[in-house]
Amino acid sequence: METTNTVEARFQQLSQHFDKWEIVKDLIDQMIDLMLNLRQSGHPGGSRSKVHALVVTLLSGAMRWDIRHPEKRFTDRFILIAGHTIPLIYAAFSVFSEAMRIKYEQTKNLCYYIPPEKVVLPEDLLQFRHNGGLPGHAEMSGKTLFLKFNTGPSGHGSPAAAGEALALKMAGASGVKVIAFEGDAGLTPGAAHETMNSAWGLGLDNLYYLVDWNDFGIDDHPVSAVVPGTPNEWFGTHGWRVCGTEHGHQWSDLTRMIVELFWGKNHNKVPSIGWMKTQKGRGYYLYDNKSHGTVHKMNSELFWKTKQDFAEKYGVDFEGFGKPAPSTAKEQRQQTWTNINRVLDVLRNNQKLVDYIADTLVNIGDSVPETIPSFRLSSNNNPLKDPKLFDFTQYPQELFAPPGSKLANRAALAKFGAYINAYCHKHFSRPLFVACSADLADSTNISGFAKAWADFPGYGWYDRDKNTLGTLLPQEITEFANSGIAVGMATVNFAEDLEKEFNGFYTACSTYGSFAYLKYGMMRLFSQLAQDCPWKVGKVIWVAGHSGPETADDSRTHFGIFSPGVTMLFPKGQIINL
Repeated sequence: METTNTVEARFQQLSQHFDKWEIVKDLIDQMIDLMLNLRQSGHPGGSRSKVHALVVTLLSGAMRWDIRHPEKRFTDRFILIAGHTIPLIYAAFSVFSEAMRIKYEQTKNLCYYIPPEKVVLPEDLLQFRHNGGLPGHAEMSGKTLFLKFNTGPSGHGSPAAAGEALALKMAGASGVKVIAFEGDAGLTPGAAHETMNSAWGLGLDNLYYLVDWNDFGIDDHPVSAVVPGTPNEWFGTHGWRVCGTEHGHQWSDLTRMIVELFWGKNHNKVPSIGWMKTQKGRGYYLYDNKSHGTVHKMNSELFWKTKQDFAEKYGVDFEGFGKPAPSTAKEQRQQTWTNINRVLDVLRNNQKLVDYIADTLVNIGDSVPETIPSFRLSSNNNPLKDPKLFDFTQYPQELFAPPGSKLANRAALAKFGAYINAYCHKHFSRPLFVACSADLADSTNISGFAKAWADFPGYGWYDRDKNTLGTLLPQEITEFANSGIAVGMATVNFAEDLEKEFNGFYTACSTYGSFAYLKYGMMRLFSQLAQDCPWKVGKVIWVAGHSGPETADDSRTHFGIFSPGVTMLFPKGQIINL
């Protein structure tokens, strides 16, 4: 945190770059349009309305990240909750990577070099929404490891963002942030509200939302017709720190808000949100909900109008301007590639802009810390490398019940939880498992992960002020958010080599089997991520308690026998289902 004078000085320093940001914004806009025009699919409205905010976030130093090394363990983590606006990310990175490629070719300095398999390049835009190409929603894999969770289904990214922030906090990774981009319509699902409460309760002062307040989703009615208030009330009543601007497409007002958001004082150590009033479909000549998932017809009059503005501003001559689309897919692709290069010529012919983008990205990348003094997880003493942890023959006899004993199997879970965290405390000075439940911690016995074993008193309940290493989270009846927090935590890998090992937290979450369906969406996304991401991730125990005939008199409404069926809706061989 900085003083008011320092915040103002930072704004003044950043204001010197507004002219360059304006060009970067225009380049990104064009890349979005050309990509979607060729594919005739995608989401232009929310992608365009967020461009200003993304440029400031990525180039101001508000986010410490490294375009060359997304695997850095102490990088700030970016989650595109509004996963459908992924063209925004592809377009921005195609501009950034081109600047880095130009600078590397000019200097041969390796500080500008990015392996092509690690980043979205301009030529990759031609493969948007094609098999083997760039996916239609946000995925933490391939060329987009900058993204730190798979998103797309409305609201699903919110609890994952909270879980990742919690993992950073519990690991003692001070100063490392989670930055989440979302739109106002995406805040209407219940998961968003569950996350707002949970993030405050967990004291996630390292969680930052940037909300694109454009007042429209997919249908014709504005969000404000059915949702009262403003982001100030939506988040402020949940205890969050709120900053905002009515002018989300003006560099000065937007930058002031973002500087205050990231460098202003947070006295109460609560989550923060910055909102910006925008127009969905800005500059696309198709606005509000009409721009959500509808692209202009290929080479239509409106499409060329979006090119005319850029052509007149920068003196660009687009191939086939004003004419119908070529007749074959090959010709359409070639024309798109020609026009992508004509847009990029604006960058290539502006050496000062190339220098600014490349040097800024290198400097921000170099600012990501390699070590953090407060970090609690040892790189050289990882519990998951201990074979005793996975060899039940070496478990203490107290864990086992004599043959013939009549005990609930949940009692075994409680004992195992207490033992495993006590063992890790003794040998590794840290817990392995963090658990939560939908106000059913003792009922499902998942509370055992926080309880005493032998002479170890247990890590106890998590408390945002008094016990940030507590391994039982004080969650209420928030099944969806609980599963999202659990998988979000398990996604954060603090290993020095993410492809070889996982060093982080395992998690466990529970509810009654009757409500297992509320957890499925987040578990499915995590399963997809775990299969596709080249980096190791942790494991999650999903407990469906009271899932059989014992629901007895509750069965008319709780249908417990059937709900756990959702736990089988995963690819074969990707889960262990007991």
